Amino acid sequence: MIWPVAVLAQPGAAGDQEVTNQKAVALFYNNINDHAGLYNGSEYIMYDQRIKGTPYFLDGSQQLGSVFYNGTLYNNVTLIYETTTESVVVREFGQGIFISLVNEKLNYFSLLGHTFVHLMPDSSNKIINNGFYDQLYNGPTTVYAKRQKTVYEDPRTFEKSFVESNHYYVYKDNVFYEVDGKNSVLGVFKNKKKDLVKYIRQNDISYKRDPETAIVKMAEYYDKLTH
Repeated sequence: MIWPVAVLAQPGAAGDQEVTNQKAVALFYNNINDHAGLYNGSEYIMYDQRIKGTPYFLDGSQQLGSVFYNGTLYNNVTLIYETTTESVVVREFGQGIFISLVNEKLNYFSLLGHTFVHLMPDSSNKIINNGFYDQLYNGPTTVYAKRQKTVYEDPRTFEKSFVESNHYYVYKDNVFYEVDGKNSVLGVFKNKKKDLVKYIRQNDISYKRDPETAIVKMAEYYDKLTH
């Protein structure tokens, strides 16, 4: 004999399910309300998957992060960062829609342990372009990385792939310096060059092996010597 499901249900089960549904609906609207200010950009269209690699920061997986957007800090936001067009993309809660935030309204965002800040050139600092920079070190001096990917097409096979490049900057005494090697970093910190050369040698710091760690270590030590 097959019993109807309603007969087998325990007393109060229907009421419990209704409470559960109400809680789920409440959670949905609370999240919508908490993040409503984010959902005012344009819809983001994903790249052609036939292009090899990913246009996104690191592996491109959706991760929880935070954004300071239009004067408000939003935490626990599902987002990805597309470095080809510098698009910060959020997923609308409960929907399959991806929204590209308006860059002019975005001061900074944090993702996968990295904080990207929105920098803009001015009359005294024209070496940088308007965009997002990964803040590697923030002290009396500051170190930034510009993460960029471009689409490269092989002229023989016509296959397309994403190619990554990183550019590094040191901000010292209200001036930005682009650095591309150990000597250029030492040039920024020239008043403590001898101390830094000794520190690099003693601690086996190699710009060629790991440029980001090398720049950060040198900046940290320079700040220790001067502050």
